[in-house]
Amino acid sequence: MGAKVDFTNNFETSLQSSLNEISGLGPISQRVDDYLTKRGDVDPSVATRDVAGLKSRMAQFLQGRGARLNNDLRFKMGGYDEILFAAYDKSLSAQAGGDDPLVSANRGDEIGNWDFSVEQFDSVELLGLDPVAVRAAGAIDYIYELGERLGVFRLAETLVLNWASGRIDVVDNRATTKLYCYWKQLDGRSDAEERGMLYRRVVGRGDSQMLTRMVANEGFQPLWANLMGEIATYIEKAERLETGRSDVTSVSPGPIYQTMREIQYNLTEYCTGMAFVQAQEIYKQLQGAFDVLRDPDIVANFGGPRRRNMWTVIGELSKQEFGHSLPIGPLLRVAVDGNRIYQIIADFDGVDLSAAQFRALIDAGESYIINSSVIDGQGGDEPRFSGGSEETSDTDEFSDDAFEDEFAE
Repeated sequence: MGAKVDFTNNFETSLQSSLNEISGLGPISQRVDDYLTKRGDVDPSVATRDVAGLKSRMAQFLQGRGARLNNDLRFKMGGYDEILFAAYDKSLSAQAGGDDPLVSANRGDEIGNWDFSVEQFDSVELLGLDPVAVRAAGAIDYIYELGERLGVFRLAETLVLNWASGRIDVVDNRATTKLYCYWKQLDGRSDAEERGMLYRRVVGRGDSQMLTRMVANEGFQPLWANLMGEIATYIEKAERLETGRSDVTSVSPGPIYQTMREIQYNLTEYCTGMAFVQAQEIYKQLQGAFDVLRDPDIVANFGGPRRRNMWTVIGELSKQEFGHSLPIGPLLRVAVDGNRIYQIIADFDGVDLSAAQFRALIDAGESYIINSSVIDGQGGDEPRFSGGSEETSDTDEFSDDAFEDEFAE
């Protein structure tokens, strides 16, 4: 007669014992479980990620060999430990592929069994993905947007060189200190050509000539465009679902997750070597340029006739030095929202994002797509999704102080 299930005390243990007896394993399965969890002689979690599968294999191995492990006192005294460890070792071997038949044949041994389970390579570490590489690439892309497309590097350098040559006069001591420090560091900093090679090597931006041993990341921009496309598709489907214009009951984020994983692989492969140090250096260079452009004396002299801040300085200097205005607001939003997307991708572990993370990704992606379209329409250089463009002289009306906090120290 089978064991009775105790519905009042130790229900789970009682139910498991009954199931073991029904399955024909009897006390063997319980002995295996006690040996692995209570004895302390081995730690199966170190040897395998599939502990439940290991227990099942051990019980089946012992059952198949006719093991009798009924004596509680003998178990407590360790009388079955040798048998249980042999089952543990054999089951681990079977899980890992069994004995090598060639080796067994050469030794004249019996060829061991294999249950034909294979390694799944589930963890990020085993897949060889590097979240730091994704974050570094995100910083490089951010620098490209603000330093190159917005022209902050060129504008700060032009301002400093004009001051050094005497073409402009700045008398405030704090401003002259910033200008002088930036000027003295110019020769040691990465120039436009060196920065251009970094952008193209890591995130496939620009058309800089590469050194002989460098390889441009030509595959990244199509992946990024695909991610934006998947986000746009998700937004469209979700809106149709909300308004009752869709036959489906839910929208899958699977294509977005798949593209995020492909981006992780791509940037892990290409953001390597000196890229990390270069990213840190040119970010400090960007901060130095912003320090020059946001100085109160510089703002007072070059901030234009209306409400003055660093962004109006950039707008006025762009028109004076380069003959055209820039879509400052959209460029700033593309840089900031793009970096937020990189951060989410870096933290993605292959499992579903939390609701808050996914909402943040969709919001940042939507803002990125909208502002990229604005930049393309206003003739910003290197549109994201439609190839090359030419500069125009459309007037940009951006002067929103709300963006100043993006770079507050």
